[in-house]
Amino acid sequence: MTLRDGARGSFLERFKTRYEHFMDTRSAGFAVWLLRVTRGRATRLWGRRALVLTTHGRRSGRRREVPVQFFPDGDDVIVVAANSGMPSPPGWYFNLVADPRVIIEVDGRRRRALAHELSEEEAEAWWPRVLEVAPDYARYPQRTDRRLPLIRLMPVDG
Repeated sequence: MTLRDGARGSFLERFKTRYEHFMDTRSAGFAVWLLRVTRGRATRLWGRRALVLTTHGRRSGRRREVPVQFFPDGDDVIVVAANSGMPSPPGWYFNLVADPRVIIEVDGRRRRALAHELSEEEAEAWWPRVLEVAPDYARYPQRTDRRLPLIRLMPVDG
């Protein structure tokens, strides 16, 4: 299955998608706090890595902070704009498309970064690495008809 071949699924699967999305959005503030307090160690209990992604709202201009699971690639990190498999990408995706200059906070260290969306071919090549670390991500392409964007966040100096 490619990242684009997903289907919407059954009523139960749609319910699970909406519930997961609801819980993720309602717990984002707590998750950001927890990541900061533990310097990212809390997610390592499950063999995962997460960062705090700071963007600026494309319409409001306000600072937006969200927790996002990431996949290291050297100094860069890859994030998936899965949004629990919802029909549209998460808000942070639209914010970084409008302004790719972001701040990432990994293990208590804040850095400026530039966001770059992987091409469809690059994303297809990267997808097995995502599933190796987070096999539960396999359900997201099955929940939606949209392509799941993979974003490279590249730290910049200064």
